[in-house]
Amino acid sequence: MALNLLRLKPGLFHRHVTGCLRGACALTGSCEVQQAAADHAAHFLGARIEQIQRLAAILDRPPLIEYTQVIIGEADRLQTLVDRLLTPHRLPKFRRTNIHELLVRVGSVLQAEFPQILIHSDFDISLPEFEADPEQLTQALFNIVRNAAQALQGISGVREIRLRTRVARGITLAKRRYRLALALSVEDNGPGVPEAIRDKIFFPLVSGREGGSGLGLTIAQTFIVQHNGAIECESVPGHTVFTVLLPLELNRPGA
Repeated sequence: MALNLLRLKPGLFHRHVTGCLRGACALTGSCEVQQAAADHAAHFLGARIEQIQRLAAILDRPPLIEYTQVIIGEADRLQTLVDRLLTPHRLPKFRRTNIHELLVRVGSVLQAEFPQILIHSDFDISLPEFEADPEQLTQALFNIVRNAAQALQGISGVREIRLRTRVARGITLAKRRYRLALALSVEDNGPGVPEAIRDKIFFPLVSGREGGSGLGLTIAQTFIVQHNGAIECESVPGHTVFTVLLPLELNRPGA
């Protein structure tokens, strides 16, 4: 049964989703990572519900009425995500997707959560639509950009994130050569990924932030790999770049 997200208090939401996800894990083979993923997913979704409720509370202020579409879109996306999280081993559902629409949505939600951060867009508008699962891809991008935003909380001065898209040519992904691919980068001017975990940043339960679950980037990588893509990270103090590469050809599995 679908959940009415906007009517659930965050605490009740967390307990309900955690219980459902742990039940799914028990049916499919329990392990520590699965249990941690259940907790992480419930915590993450509960935080988004809180965010939606805060935005809804200010809708009666005319200067902020533009948040209406952000709230509606995020609520719909979370409803879909919850329904899908409760169905183990679900394959992606590919359809025509505009990457810039997804990035604008992600940027809008995170700008509301982190208003002190400047989020810049540098998009190549010549990029075509391509076959993707928009819910999975939105979640992957959200995790990457939110990871950058959280890293910026520990610095003083101007905090900036840049979302950039370009066409990449002659790219090999998953042992296959693609004539055209999407190159999407998320850049921030934070402290950088600690050297001790730089080679393990996508491993489950690895985090450079105190209190971090270490699952956000793992989930992002999983969804990107399901799109025959790849994600890389280059980081030095003051400049970190996560680059996502996705093929633009239409012959994807599940398309």
